[in-house]
Amino acid sequence: MDYFKYCPWDGYRFSENDVQCFICRRPKYQLTSYIQEEQEQKKWEKILYEKQPYDDNYIDETFLQSVQKQDNTNNGPDYKQLISKTSDLIFAVNCVVFYLLSYFLMLHDMVNDQLQLYFWLVTAITCLIMFSVVKKMKTLEILSNFKSIGIYISILLLFAPVMQTVNQTYADNTIYVLTSVAILIYIFLKDYDYEKDFTELDVSQWASLVFSSLLASRLHNELQVFLMIFASNLLFIFVPILQRSIKQKYNSVFRVINLISTIGLGLSLLFFSYFLALLFFGCVFFITFVSPLQIIWLYQYKNTIRGPWDLPNVKQYD
Repeated sequence: MDYFKYCPWDGYRFSENDVQCFICRRPKYQLTSYIQEEQEQKKWEKILYEKQPYDDNYIDETFLQSVQKQDNTNNGPDYKQLISKTSDLIFAVNCVVFYLLSYFLMLHDMVNDQLQLYFWLVTAITCLIMFSVVKKMKTLEILSNFKSIGIYISILLLFAPVMQTVNQTYADNTIYVLTSVAILIYIFLKDYDYEKDFTELDVSQWASLVFSSLLASRLHNELQVFLMIFASNLLFIFVPILQRSIKQKYNSVFRVINLISTIGLGLSLLFFSYFLALLFFGCVFFITFVSPLQIIWLYQYKNTIRGPWDLPNVKQYD
């Protein structure tokens, strides 16, 4: 058994033959018996300014009494706040629908390829100018960004023939099934809170590159393949960066842009199919107004406990 090597009261060092302290005449205690005796003599207190005969990880019987289950009946999320947060999801859906609409126009040769090329180049330049204005970039930084875009376009043009033939051996049904899966991955795994850094691609952005390369293999010429890959990188990689910058400084402007794009896409779908337009507006209505109600209803089943480990909620006074 383990015994104290020193007397706890006066520091006298025990020898192997000692049975009591030479100074205070107290008996030579075993470690376990001493701790149990001290604990029986003194009850544990929730204080830090006094040394107590208990381990640092000791749990008192009052611990479970201090644990409280969170009351979710009165502290649920606000409905208006949830509606405002759905704008990011609506914008992501708009980008996907707009991309698929552009693909449909190219696939059926409904719009001239040169016109589409001019449209996407003007769109890219407009987005870059907006980003430069919001970020208040200097002239040299703007010129450097335009130079980077020029280099990127040149590289993409070189790889366009490869992207056209890489997936041609697959059947159309396989391509469209894989595209649907990749689109769902993009929608569900997109970083809507902008917590990740944009220096590296996340899973949703890789998914956008996958379904854009799959769809590009169904097109007719290299220019269309280049436009599809370029549009994918613009809508799903660069536009989220611009979106975050605009929301941080001009949130109302972003809401107006989101509303105009939603209405414009819905009206555009009317020219192709009334069913698709109705489905699009139905999805927007469900995401904006119905899904927040479901979140509020599910919040009552959220099983959360509060205990001594939680930080206190300090009220703020003006």
